[in-house]
Amino acid sequence: MTGYRGPAVDKARQYVEAHMNDKHDNYTLAVLANFGVASRDRAFAQRAVELLVAAREEKGEHAWWNAEETAVYATGASAAVETAGLAVQALLASGQHAEVARKALAYVASKKDASGTWGTTQAAIMALKAILASFEKGAADVRGTVEITLNGAPVERLTLTADNNDLFHQFVLKNNVAAAGANRVGLRFTGGAGILAYQVVGRSFLAWDQRPAGEPMTIDVTYDRTRLAHDDVATATAVVKNNLPKTANMVMIDLGIPPGFDLLSEDLQSMQERAAGQKGGGRLEKFTQTATQAMLYFDSIPANGTVTVKYRLRAKFPIRARTPKSVAYEYYDPAVNSVARPVLLEVARKR
Repeated sequence: MTGYRGPAVDKARQYVEAHMNDKHDNYTLAVLANFGVASRDRAFAQRAVELLVAAREEKGEHAWWNAEETAVYATGASAAVETAGLAVQALLASGQHAEVARKALAYVASKKDASGTWGTTQAAIMALKAILASFEKGAADVRGTVEITLNGAPVERLTLTADNNDLFHQFVLKNNVAAAGANRVGLRFTGGAGILAYQVVGRSFLAWDQRPAGEPMTIDVTYDRTRLAHDDVATATAVVKNNLPKTANMVMIDLGIPPGFDLLSEDLQSMQERAAGQKGGGRLEKFTQTATQAMLYFDSIPANGTVTVKYRLRAKFPIRARTPKSVAYEYYDPAVNSVARPVLLEVARKR
């Protein structure tokens, strides 16, 4: 893709061609298709693209490629989005299978989460590259009017012009009258041709309940005491268990720091130093902290393995508050996660 055309590229193409009939996972097929198109060898590119298209899953208006794991250890939904983004780039660059590319783009767009992202860095990069490539292949200058309705009644109206059709527009319907139960949000566009993307997100809040059954990962955070005085120190223990039958790679543990407390970071620093020569997973590679959170990065946690983190907190002033949530998750598969329930801490004035 850099434009380099030296002998190394030809040798790589010859190697790939000699192994094209081997069994390949879908992520590798997407990489090979991009390589084929970039190589400018028409026959090689055609063969690589056809293998990729034949491996797709398709249902209704969506097409996608399931992937067990990508080059950055992504699994699950993140791996599927990353692979689909790669596949779309190859298809658009090849100029072939336009309908499959369109359905794959629809799949990528449908996987955007409520925050407008795709969960992991690499999935987001590949999704955005695919979308940008689709714009370059014929996006028109969209002009017209968008009307938003709630249960059939107009609630918002947006006029798109050359000055604002490439901006992000957000409408919050919380102040509009909604019925109990199901509500219907409608969008009606009147105007010229072009690509107009949209997303509808609903948000609700539930009280803490029992831990969900069958969690792929669990985290529990306990405190040696929940009642203390100003300047006292409490010791917290976070225990994270990987319940999967395989290694959890690149695990993040976000520890919530209670309001009114300082984290004594030397405990985490000491843990990182002790883990420097450790083998077999569960190694603290690095950590960062803010006033409200400590973010710990572990290389991995073995199948059915456990990581225990002990750290101290100093009470800065009298307060009665619940601790922020602490979360453990795989960096490249956020669906593998667990949340520790809040704990009530009370700090009294020192007598």
